[in-house]
Amino acid sequence: MSSLRHKAATPYLFLLPALAVRGVVYVYSMGRVVYLTMTRDTTFVGPDFIGLDNYATVLSSGQFWICVANSFAYLLVTPVLIAVSLGAALLVDSGLRGANTLRLPLFIPVVTPTIVAAVAWRLVFAEDEGLVNSGLRALGFDGIRWLTERPWTLVTAMTVTLWKGFGFYMMVFVAGLLAVPRELREAAMIDGASRLGVFRLVVLPAIWPSIILVFLISSISALKVFDELFVTVKGVPIEHQTIVPLVYEYAFGRGNFGIASAMGIVLFVIILAFSMVHLRLARKGEQEAAR
Repeated sequence: MSSLRHKAATPYLFLLPALAVRGVVYVYSMGRVVYLTMTRDTTFVGPDFIGLDNYATVLSSGQFWICVANSFAYLLVTPVLIAVSLGAALLVDSGLRGANTLRLPLFIPVVTPTIVAAVAWRLVFAEDEGLVNSGLRALGFDGIRWLTERPWTLVTAMTVTLWKGFGFYMMVFVAGLLAVPRELREAAMIDGASRLGVFRLVVLPAIWPSIILVFLISSISALKVFDELFVTVKGVPIEHQTIVPLVYEYAFGRGNFGIASAMGIVLFVIILAFSMVHLRLARKGEQEAAR
């Protein structure tokens, strides 16, 4: 009996050192940030304790709420990302000749550094000689100010996010599709279901947990996006960007660590609330579907 207990505890003992280090790092970092939110801490002053004044400043800032609105507008990339990655997964899983060989080229954007991808797409969307505007002018249209004008600045960054992320989520969907028994699909087709019917009645319910997972992960990533905006549309007014670039601006541009920390905590609360609401709605949808 004692040996069985030791065997059960062995994995946790191996994990304990890593968990302890990560726990200390995360707990200390979170505690430090919470402390900074209640101080006037700048490059040259502080930290002086001021209570909740930083939160009041953040919540009364019009600039902050504009960036919050931009962050939620950035969520529009999520359904497009799901549609593109699911379409790619269905193509890879279609059984067509050579479809399996598409996995590698479709996954390459995932392993491409975000900075490299953002620089490349910045050249594609360049307003004077970029590929997109050159094509529009060749068709008789005026060029679009992709890198300097709202809402095109967000659209440009969303394109980078879409290109970088769809390969990863494609593999999540491929794993979900591989778990769907072929027998169920064949039985549905024997019963007269079309390909669309098989997808709607058999495949879609089976991969629904994967869709929920992808939606949640991609939404959180969209709400805290930074690299794509920082590189692709660098230099545009902060009102054209989302919350994390605003936090960066206050922390490293203005040296106001108290306000930046308060913004980070508010963003954390927003993401936490969004995730909880999404999971609750998803669970309710699953229960209704099961009935």
